[in-house]
Amino acid sequence: MRTLLVFPRFRYPSGDPPLGIAYLAAVLRQRGLEVDLFDATFEREPLRRVRDMVDEQRYDLVGISALTSMIEDAAELGRSIKETSPETTVIAGGPHPTADPEHTPSTGALDAVVVAEAEETLPRLIESGLQLEGQPGVWYLDDGEVVKNEPAAAIKDLDALPFPAWEMLNMDSYLALWYQLDAVRYGVRGTSIMASRGCPYNCSYCQPTLRTLFGRIVRKRSPESLVAEALELKRRYDIEGLMWLDDTFLLDRQWMRELCQRFIDDRVGLIWGCNVRADRCDRESLEIMKAAGLRMVHVGIESASQRILDDIYHKGITVEQVRETVHTAHDLGLRVRGYFMFGAPTETEDEIRASIRLANELPLDDVTFSITTPLPHTDLYEMSHDQIARDFSHFDYYKSPVYEGEQVLPPRALDWLKKVAYIKFYLGPKRILRTIRSVLGLSGIRKALLKIQRF
Repeated sequence: MRTLLVFPRFRYPSGDPPLGIAYLAAVLRQRGLEVDLFDATFEREPLRRVRDMVDEQRYDLVGISALTSMIEDAAELGRSIKETSPETTVIAGGPHPTADPEHTPSTGALDAVVVAEAEETLPRLIESGLQLEGQPGVWYLDDGEVVKNEPAAAIKDLDALPFPAWEMLNMDSYLALWYQLDAVRYGVRGTSIMASRGCPYNCSYCQPTLRTLFGRIVRKRSPESLVAEALELKRRYDIEGLMWLDDTFLLDRQWMRELCQRFIDDRVGLIWGCNVRADRCDRESLEIMKAAGLRMVHVGIESASQRILDDIYHKGITVEQVRETVHTAHDLGLRVRGYFMFGAPTETEDEIRASIRLANELPLDDVTFSITTPLPHTDLYEMSHDQIARDFSHFDYYKSPVYEGEQVLPPRALDWLKKVAYIKFYLGPKRILRTIRSVLGLSGIRKALLKIQRF
């Protein structure tokens, strides 16, 4: 039985490889199953390429991994596959199908969805001969009705998973566009890595979707497994740096200390960055991590308004904690990127301008200003459902506001404020020379052009 896995990133190429689908491909190969992987990130005509592959190989199964911003492209892809090979079973998985498993099959382009983690569900489905009935973790269409099988159990031992199938991705292109540590030294050759799954916090723009995806318990890989992966990436791709994608890197300080000690003892020799929450970050932890290679921290600041942080985002942090975290990291010689969101329900122009001022007052080296986007069935989505004026196919937190109404700023005003924020930050007197240096050379120009697409 032949399987094709597809990652339909038709817009916004990135330097971060799709680790989820690469893990899945590695698991299928480990089980002795035939699998191909098509990553659309760097393809000029992805729909044609997939049609050609399906027409030539006549896959029994095509699995499509999709974020909410990709779901319309995934549906179009599914329709194209069905036209080319009606007998092929087409399923979807990933964040959007998991968050909205009832709506996703109703697009008419998909036979089923895999809910939550797929590394055990998908091999089991293939080995059963694509038997959908009674398959844990699978929802499917039967005479136009969605049949909901029981949930699949979460994977207990993440160390048992093989490393992602990087060789099935265009890693050269990903490495060339990777910019996560450019604020440390421009052009650091690196990639991304995952150490854990799950999050215990209650941010309204993520939960309960993250719990649906990964369960309520945060599962961590062992320091030994992570060091082995870091060394393998270094051996294969001659990388200099890593970015930990986990939202909860400082949740378990004992685990963090053990990981850092292993990086030191095994002389991994890589610099790295990670995400930190302002309420979990302290000088001692940053010093320990710096000794093991930490050079940059990413902080979810979101807003300068405590009202928005508390009442809308349920973030569980204070603006003062943000200030303290950023200044502490800066004092230790670490680079800091701040993440902000504009356009929450009830957020005023004055509150957004306060966030813009905060971004420029803090010693930040990089920023990301996103449009507040209520991902399906998160708490934010449920609390503001009546103000959402666009369907999922238009959800784009880089540049497309989805709210309309009296309690939100007009989309054009919000887009203008976001542009003003970027211009003030990157072209202000404190950073303009660094901005100019960052776009020098072919690599710098390519990265700048990709970022401008999101402007």
